[in-house]
Amino acid sequence: MADDPTTAPKVINNDPWYGSYAARAESMRASEIRALFAVANRPDVVSLAGGMPYLGRMPFDQLADQVTQMLRERGEVAWQYGSAQGDPHLREDVLQIMALEGITDAQSDDVVITNGSQSGLDLITRVMCDPGDVVLAEAPN
Repeated sequence: MADDPTTAPKVINNDPWYGSYAARAESMRASEIRALFAVANRPDVVSLAGGMPYLGRMPFDQLADQVTQMLRERGEVAWQYGSAQGDPHLREDVLQIMALEGITDAQSDDVVITNGSQSGLDLITRVMCDPGDVVLAEAPN
């Protein structure tokens, strides 16, 4: 059935580099998240999806003031790479929140700050799963 021209995926070959890519690139497909962003970016949609704040209410003037202040006071630190575990002060703040939840035996070295949920999920998966492991997950819809 894969050789049936009526069911085979149509390849539009307008890429001059097509054929030079790694074999595994052939099976790569656009993500569900990319499709979600395409819909959520329409002007008539206010998305409540993670990572898509409603910018119409964003206090840009206040943010600009805060960024300016941060650059004046800590610019030399802000423009440098930091610890791979995240800002030490933020990790200490997370420990305080954890203590409110009854978790009191953690140290700041036990906390890792990621750039976002996808980064965190990727890190957890790399640490906890081997290739070929079975993972059960809820459907994203």
